[in-house]
Amino acid sequence: MGTAELTTFGLVSLIGYIIVGIRLMNLCNASGVSNGWFAFIPLLNFTRWARLAGKSPWLVLLWFVFIIPGLILSLIWLNKISEKTGTKSPWFWVYLIAAIVAYGGTTIFHGTAQIIVSLILTIAMIAAQWMIFDPTKGTSSTTATV
Repeated sequence: MGTAELTTFGLVSLIGYIIVGIRLMNLCNASGVSNGWFAFIPLLNFTRWARLAGKSPWLVLLWFVFIIPGLILSLIWLNKISEKTGTKSPWFWVYLIAAIVAYGGTTIFHGTAQIIVSLILTIAMIAAQWMIFDPTKGTSSTTATV
């Protein structure tokens, strides 16, 4: 893998992180969840996922102790958010499949093919989060102050 491929992948990931952060912050604001700017801080953004799903943000501490249960819990929260915003089908499934393949299946590819597949999967996850975190469909029943 060359420097150009890794730089491209890094830029796409960074731009996606910012785009999804803006969308998540807007959904938090529309839903009455405080501190929407946490959407831009790694791991703290998952506390906003928890609040939007109606769960305690302290559950994010599972990420520091148990990585796999933390990942599963975040998928459950994303599923709840997609149900509340009415965007469950098919965007949650796009995100889920892309995440599973991106984190577990790209090792079968090598070199440039691995970067291309990873880019496609990253873009799919960004698009899915963009659709799920739709602030126009935010529910006001999800209020929290943490």
